[in-house]
Amino acid sequence: MAYLFIDTSDHLVLGLLDEGFKWLELIETQDKKSSASIHSHIYNLLEPRGLKVRDVKGLFQVAGPGSYTGMRISEGISQVLEWQNIPIYSFYHFSVPKILGVEKGAWVSKAFKNEIFLYEWRGSEVKKSLHAQDELESLQESLRDELGEFWTHFEGIFENINNFSSHLIKESEGQLFAHAAESCLREKPFYYRSLENEFHVSNK
Repeated sequence: MAYLFIDTSDHLVLGLLDEGFKWLELIETQDKKSSASIHSHIYNLLEPRGLKVRDVKGLFQVAGPGSYTGMRISEGISQVLEWQNIPIYSFYHFSVPKILGVEKGAWVSKAFKNEIFLYEWRGSEVKKSLHAQDELESLQESLRDELGEFWTHFEGIFENINNFSSHLIKESEGQLFAHAAESCLREKPFYYRSLENEFHVSNK
Protein backbone atom coordinates (compact mmCIF):
# COMPACT_ATOMS: atom_id res chain seq x y z
CA MET A 1 0.00 0.00 0.00
CA ALA A 2 1.06 3.58 -0.58
CA TYR A 3 0.44 7.09 0.71
CA LEU A 4 -0.86 9.87 -1.53
CA PHE A 5 0.57 13.40 -1.38
CA ILE A 6 -1.23 16.55 -2.60
CA ASP A 7 -0.07 20.17 -2.68
CA THR A 8 -2.31 22.78 -4.33
CA SER A 9 -1.00 25.76 -2.36
CA ASP A 10 0.51 27.38 -5.47
CA HIS A 11 0.32 24.89 -8.34
CA LEU A 12 -0.46 21.19 -8.47
CA VAL A 13 2.10 18.81 -6.98
CA LEU A 14 1.22 15.13 -6.50
CA GLY A 15 3.15 12.17 -5.23
CA LEU A 16 3.08 8.59 -3.99
CA LEU A 17 5.09 7.36 -1.01
CA ASP A 18 5.80 3.81 0.07
CA GLU A 19 5.10 2.56 3.59
CA GLY A 20 8.51 3.79 4.71
CA PHE A 21 7.64 7.32 3.52
CA LYS A 22 9.99 7.24 0.54
CA TRP A 23 8.95 8.61 -2.82
CA LEU A 24 7.65 6.16 -5.37
CA GLU A 25 6.83 9.05 -7.70
CA LEU A 26 6.59 12.84 -7.42
CA ILE A 27 4.97 14.97 -10.13
CA GLU A 28 5.13 18.77 -10.19
CA THR A 29 2.89 20.42 -12.76
CA GLN A 30 2.59 24.10 -13.59
CA ASP A 31 -1.18 23.85 -13.33
CA LYS A 32 -2.45 26.66 -11.09
CA LYS A 33 -6.09 25.82 -11.86
CA SER A 34 -6.01 22.18 -10.93
CA SER A 35 -9.70 21.56 -10.23
CA ALA A 36 -10.29 20.26 -13.77
CA SER A 37 -7.22 18.01 -13.89
CA ILE A 38 -6.44 16.79 -10.39
CA HIS A 39 -8.69 13.72 -10.57
CA SER A 40 -7.12 12.51 -13.83
CA HIS A 41 -3.63 13.16 -12.45
CA ILE A 42 -4.40 11.11 -9.34
CA TYR A 43 -5.83 8.30 -11.49
CA ASN A 44 -2.72 8.30 -13.71
CA LEU A 45 -0.53 8.15 -10.61
CA LEU A 46 -2.35 5.19 -9.07
CA GLU A 47 -3.49 3.13 -12.05
CA PRO A 48 -0.05 1.85 -13.22
CA ARG A 49 0.43 0.33 -9.76
CA GLY A 50 -3.00 -1.30 -9.76
CA LEU A 51 -4.25 1.07 -7.06
CA LYS A 52 -7.50 2.92 -6.57
CA VAL A 53 -8.02 5.88 -4.27
CA ARG A 54 -9.68 3.65 -1.66
CA ASP A 55 -6.49 1.57 -1.54
CA VAL A 56 -4.20 4.34 -0.27
CA LYS A 57 -2.99 3.97 3.30
CA GLY A 58 -3.24 7.68 4.01
CA LEU A 59 -3.10 11.15 2.48
CA PHE A 60 -0.52 13.84 3.19
CA GLN A 61 -1.77 17.32 2.31
CA VAL A 62 -0.02 20.68 2.31
CA ALA A 63 -2.60 22.88 4.03
CA GLY A 64 -1.23 26.17 2.78
CA PRO A 65 -0.71 28.97 2.84
CA GLY A 66 -2.61 29.60 -0.37
CA SER A 67 -5.66 31.12 -1.96
CA TYR A 68 -9.15 30.03 -0.95
CA THR A 69 -9.76 28.46 -4.36
CA GLY A 70 -6.46 26.60 -4.44
CA MET A 71 -6.70 25.26 -0.91
CA ARG A 72 -10.30 24.10 -1.24
CA ILE A 73 -9.26 21.65 -3.97
CA SER A 74 -6.92 19.60 -1.79
CA GLU A 75 -9.04 20.07 1.34
CA GLY A 76 -12.12 18.84 -0.54
CA ILE A 77 -10.30 15.67 -1.58
CA SER A 78 -9.00 15.25 1.97
CA GLN A 79 -12.50 15.44 3.40
CA VAL A 80 -13.84 12.89 0.90
CA LEU A 81 -11.08 10.44 1.83
CA GLU A 82 -11.63 11.17 5.52
CA TRP A 83 -15.25 10.09 5.11
CA GLN A 84 -13.88 6.78 3.81
CA ASN A 85 -11.84 6.40 7.03
CA ILE A 86 -8.55 7.05 5.25
CA PRO A 87 -6.12 8.86 7.60
CA ILE A 88 -5.36 12.46 6.63
CA TYR A 89 -2.20 14.27 7.69
CA SER A 90 -1.67 17.93 6.82
CA PHE A 91 0.97 20.57 7.48
CA TYR A 92 2.00 24.02 6.26
CA HIS A 93 4.83 24.90 3.91
CA PHE A 94 6.17 27.41 6.40
CA SER A 95 6.36 24.73 9.12
CA VAL A 96 8.54 22.34 7.12
CA PRO A 97 11.98 23.77 8.03
CA LYS A 98 11.01 23.92 11.70
CA ILE A 99 9.72 20.32 11.66
CA LEU A 100 13.04 19.24 10.18
CA GLY A 101 15.09 20.88 12.91
CA VAL A 102 15.76 24.43 11.71
CA GLU A 103 15.51 26.22 15.04
CA LYS A 104 14.85 29.74 13.76
CA GLY A 105 14.15 31.39 10.45
CA ALA A 106 11.83 33.40 8.23
CA TRP A 107 9.57 32.05 5.47
CA VAL A 108 7.88 34.34 2.95
CA SER A 109 5.49 34.04 0.01
CA LYS A 110 3.42 36.30 -2.21
CA ALA A 111 -0.08 36.78 -0.84
CA PHE A 112 -2.44 39.14 -2.67
CA LYS A 113 -2.86 42.80 -3.57
CA ASN A 114 0.93 43.20 -3.84
CA GLU A 115 1.40 41.91 -0.32
CA ILE A 116 3.71 39.26 1.08
CA PHE A 117 3.06 36.84 3.92
CA LEU A 118 5.88 36.49 6.45
CA TYR A 119 6.26 33.68 8.98
CA GLU A 120 9.02 34.00 11.57
CA TRP A 121 9.96 31.34 14.08
CA ARG A 122 12.31 31.39 17.03
CA GLY A 123 12.01 27.99 18.64
CA SER A 124 8.40 27.67 19.76
CA GLU A 125 7.76 31.40 19.32
CA VAL A 126 6.14 32.18 15.96
CA LYS A 127 4.88 35.34 14.29
CA LYS A 128 2.74 35.75 11.16
CA SER A 129 2.34 39.07 9.37
CA LEU A 130 1.46 40.70 6.04
CA HIS A 131 3.62 43.40 4.43
CA ALA A 132 3.77 45.40 1.22
CA GLN A 133 5.76 43.49 -1.39
CA ASP A 134 8.27 46.30 -1.76
CA GLU A 135 9.22 45.87 1.92
CA LEU A 136 10.78 42.46 1.32
CA GLU A 137 14.34 43.68 0.88
CA SER A 138 14.26 45.77 4.06
CA LEU A 139 12.74 42.86 5.99
CA GLN A 140 15.52 40.57 4.80
CA GLU A 141 18.15 43.09 5.82
CA SER A 142 16.64 43.66 9.26
CA LEU A 143 16.16 39.95 10.07
CA ARG A 144 19.13 38.33 8.32
CA ASP A 145 21.58 38.59 11.22
CA GLU A 146 19.09 37.01 13.60
CA LEU A 147 17.18 34.55 11.41
CA GLY A 148 19.47 33.90 8.44
CA GLU A 149 18.50 33.77 4.78
CA PHE A 150 14.77 33.70 4.03
CA TRP A 151 12.83 30.63 2.90
CA THR A 152 9.92 30.37 0.45
CA HIS A 153 7.93 27.46 -0.97
CA PHE A 154 8.94 27.10 -4.64
CA GLU A 155 11.69 28.24 -6.99
CA GLY A 156 10.95 31.24 -9.18
CA ILE A 157 8.82 33.09 -6.64
CA PHE A 158 11.53 35.52 -5.50
CA GLU A 159 14.82 36.11 -7.32
CA ASN A 160 16.92 36.56 -4.18
CA ILE A 161 15.62 33.63 -2.07
CA ASN A 162 17.32 30.27 -2.49
CA ASN A 163 15.91 28.16 0.36
CA PHE A 164 12.76 26.23 -0.54
CA SER A 165 10.42 24.21 1.63
CA SER A 166 9.39 22.25 -1.48
CA HIS A 167 12.98 20.99 -1.76
CA LEU A 168 12.85 19.78 1.84
CA ILE A 169 9.59 17.96 1.12
CA LYS A 170 11.24 16.27 -1.85
CA GLU A 171 14.59 15.46 -0.23
CA SER A 172 13.73 14.81 3.45
CA GLU A 173 10.46 12.98 2.92
CA GLY A 174 11.17 10.14 5.33
CA GLN A 175 11.69 12.36 8.36
CA LEU A 176 8.97 14.86 7.45
CA PHE A 177 6.16 12.42 6.70
CA ALA A 178 7.07 10.12 9.58
CA HIS A 179 6.75 13.12 11.91
CA ALA A 180 3.41 14.12 10.40
CA ALA A 181 2.01 10.60 10.73
CA GLU A 182 3.36 9.96 14.23
CA SER A 183 2.10 13.35 15.44
CA CYS A 184 -1.26 12.93 13.64
CA LEU A 185 -0.85 16.43 12.19
CA ARG A 186 -4.11 17.71 10.73
CA GLU A 187 -3.77 21.44 10.17
CA LYS A 188 -6.70 23.48 8.87
CA PRO A 189 -6.36 25.20 5.48
CA PHE A 190 -4.43 28.46 5.79
CA TYR A 191 -5.70 31.14 3.40
CA TYR A 192 -3.92 34.34 2.41
CA ARG A 193 -7.30 36.06 2.33
CA SER A 194 -9.86 35.76 5.08
CA LEU A 195 -13.24 34.41 3.99
CA GLU A 196 -14.70 37.87 4.65
CA ASN A 197 -12.26 39.44 2.16
CA GLU A 198 -12.58 36.58 -0.33
CA PHE A 199 -16.36 36.97 -0.61
CA HIS A 200 -16.62 40.71 -0.02
CA VAL A 201 -18.92 42.41 -2.52
CA SER A 202 -17.91 45.97 -3.38
CA ASN A 203 -20.58 48.66 -3.17
CA LYS A 204 -19.03 50.51 -6.07
